[in-house]
Formats: sequence, structure tokens, C-alpha cells
Amino acid sequence: MFETISSPKIISFLLIGSGATFLFIAIIAGIRLKSKLPEPLQYRWLLLIWLMVFFFCGHLLIAWLLWHDFAFPHILIASSIFFGGTFSLFLIALTRASAKAFWESKSKLTRASATLKIKDSMLSREITAHSKTEAELERSNTLFLKDLFEMMIEVLANRDQYTFDHALHVASISKIIGKEMNLGEDELDILELGCLVHDIGKTAIPDDILLKPDRFDNQDRKIMDYHPLIGAKLITRHIQDDRITDIILKHHERLDGSGYPFGLKSEDIGILPRIVGVADTYDALVSKRPYKAPFSHEKAMDVLRDEVKDGKLDKDVVRVFSKAFKNHKLLHSSLPITAGFMKDIELFRSRAYFREPLSDFYNYRYLLSLDDAGFLAKEDLAYDLILIRFPDFNSLQLDIGYAVADQVADELGHNLLEIVAAISHKRKYYDGSAMFFKKGLDYLVYSECEEQYSRSELLDRVTRILDQAETDWHLVYTISSRQFSPGTPVVQAICRLFSETLPKSS
Repeated sequence: MFETISSPKIISFLLIGSGATFLFIAIIAGIRLKSKLPEPLQYRWLLLIWLMVFFFCGHLLIAWLLWHDFAFPHILIASSIFFGGTFSLFLIALTRASAKAFWESKSKLTRASATLKIKDSMLSREITAHSKTEAELERSNTLFLKDLFEMMIEVLANRDQYTFDHALHVASISKIIGKEMNLGEDELDILELGCLVHDIGKTAIPDDILLKPDRFDNQDRKIMDYHPLIGAKLITRHIQDDRITDIILKHHERLDGSGYPFGLKSEDIGILPRIVGVADTYDALVSKRPYKAPFSHEKAMDVLRDEVKDGKLDKDVVRVFSKAFKNHKLLHSSLPITAGFMKDIELFRSRAYFREPLSDFYNYRYLLSLDDAGFLAKEDLAYDLILIRFPDFNSLQLDIGYAVADQVADELGHNLLEIVAAISHKRKYYDGSAMFFKKGLDYLVYSECEEQYSRSELLDRVTRILDQAETDWHLVYTISSRQFSPGTPVVQAICRLFSETLPKSS
């Protein structure tokens, strides 16, 4: 017969059983919850579960001792076990809710992060697109400036083709030097633009100086020296980049202070004007001008090195250019930009320059200019030169007066001009196949030997006019003529004819 179990003992068993049950449920729930926790917490959570297992075993031990009437306050211990199991179950429920909230937060954070990445990607694309737009705008501005500058020098080209060609050559040489000196792309672009307009101030130089087919005198040089100031003033009001202004203003300055317009010294002259100074000097030396033959590259380099020794040009720039010349082909070609009409304009300017202001006579150097420009047909035709001299003209001036003698010479010249004009045939780029020139007190006739041309007839008609002047005014004359084969340079022919007619020394 089973012994009667007391009420406190029954309550204790109920409390212990409930606590153990709660703890067992907490252990099972904890094991399931472990996989839902963040990975760094799973290890510690597993330790907590093992601790709950330990307490669960303790619960069973207490229950066994209680069954065997072990002497201890049953209700107190049973209550503690019950509340321990309840707390464990509460802890599991709270942790589960926290874990759920954590994963919901993490999910929201993940979605927010994905959204942020999308927006960041969109922003990056917008920034990239904006950068491309800025770069394209900058390139467009650079191209616009280059086009503007090219237009400006084309305006200058319509006054002087040489200056236009010179600007292109200097830009090409300067850019080669700049690349060899490792200048940045921005500086290279500025260097090229500055070179294109470095002589833009020449638009304000009078034609009598700018187009002068001879060396400058002191007054000519003084006026020409203004062109950097004029160009810099023109550009600086419209272009904000001071480097371009420096190129225009300082490309004729020299390191020793001997340059113009301000006589600046090395510390005041930047690298870009130094480069342009070397390129400008070199191209001027190797270019053909009416008053000088072009220098060879070797001779021009010798001049540049002498300028370095004198402290005028930058030693490093000249050294780099000397090296760069071996690696690059420098093109010194003319770029036609005036649709063919420039030749007519240049011819008119040349005629206007060489024509005497108070008569219809051209200075004989006009003939040299035509030959230099390659206009004459002498490359295919032989030509005659007839020289008329008046050895006693000074005596005539003393006899009849200077004013009357000059009128006689002018009238005689006009009569001879009419004869020459009458036998002349039209030419495209100059007055005709026969032309009449004046050289001091002498007259010179140039006549191309065409099929219908009669040299004897021309000489006969000229001689009759001269004989009449000798009869009327006692104007003594000499006449010499010589025919030259096709292709003979006119300057060589004139020198030969004049030397043959000089008085022989005794």
C-alpha cells in the first residue's frame, strides 16, 4: 500500500516538473534559435544551451532526492526550480523576438544598402557624365579658340602671306620642342594657340613697312618693334589666359635684356616665350625673303648656338630643338587660304610699292620681285635686257637747270615706255612680255623673246627716240643689250649687263 504523499511534496513535484518542462522547452527552442542568430553569437548561445541542459539535469536530480524524502525545504527549492525554468523559457522567447527584430533590421539594412548602391551607381554615372560634359565643353572651347585664332591669322594672311606661313611654322616647331620638354597637354595647346597669333600685332603695321621688300632702316625697325605691344593689347582684352599674352608680348625678349619691347631679363621670361623665341628666330633664318637667301639648317643652328653663348636664347631649349630636329620632319610649306586671289593682291601691292609716286615708272627691283615670285615666263623663253644710260646727265642739269632736265628725262622715259608697251603682250601676273623700268638715272627694258617679237625692231625704235632727245637737248646716251637663255636668274643677268657697261679704268 502506497504511503500517503503530503500536500507540500505534491506541490514541490508540480513546481519541479513545470520548471523542468519549461527548461526542456527552452533547451529545444534554444537549439532551434541558434541557427537564426548572427554567426558571432552562435558559439556563446550554444554555451548557454549547455548551461540550461546542466540545470535541467539538476532539476531531475532534485526531483529524485525529493522522491526519496531527502531532508531539505521542498517548497523553496521547488519554487526556485520552477522560476528558473520559467525564466529560461522567458529568456528564449525574448531572445527569439530580439533575433527576429535583428533579422528584420538586417533585412531592411540590406535592402537600404542595395538601394544605396543603386543610387551610388546612378550618382557615379551622373558624375561621370558631368565630367565628360565638362571635358567635352573644355575641348569645344579649345577648338573654338583655335578656330578663332586661325581666323585671326587668316586676316593677317590677307595682308602678308609670309607672316601667315611663319606663324604656322613657329607653331609646329614650338610644339615639337614642348613635347620633347615634357610639357603637359594644356601647356602644349596654349603654346600652339599663342604661336598662331604671336605676330597678330602686325595687322597695325603700315604696308610700307610690313611689305617692304628690303631691309628695315632705323625708323622701320622702331615701328615694327611695336607689334608685340599691339598684339598683346588686342588679345588680353578678350582672352583671359595670361600665358597666351606672355607669348605675344615676350617672344622677342632676350635673356640678357637686349630684346624688345621692354628689355626683360631671364627671370621675367617664362618657358613658353623662351620656346617661341627660339622657334621664331630659327624660322626667320631658314625662310626666304626678298632681301636675303634662306639659311641652311646647319647655319641657322650655328646662329642659335651663338645666341646662346651671348646669353640671348635659352640653352636648354636650343639643345632640345637640336635633338628634336633629328627625330621630326619640320614642314615649311605654305598653306593656301585665300582661294587663289592672294596672288593678285600681292602683285598689286608689289606694283604699288615699286611704282614711283610722281610718274608711271617702276623701279627695276620690281622685276627682281616678279622673278623671285616665279611669275615671269623666262623659264621657258629667252629674254632680252636693254640698258640705257646717260653718262653726261649731270652736265645737262647744270646747263638747263635741274627741274628742266628732270622733265626732259621724264618725257623721254614716257616716250620709251609707250614703245615698250606697244610691243608687249598680256601676261597673267605682270604687266606684259615687255616692261620698262627705271634705275636711278638709267632705264632698263625687259623683253621676252616670243615668236612674234623682233629685237632689232625694238632697238631701232628706241634708238630713234634717243637720237631725237640727243638732237633736241644734247642728251648723250649709251645703249647696251644682251639676250639671256631661258631660266637665267634676272638678278644674275642684270649684274652681268651692268658690269659690262661700266667705264673701263685706265
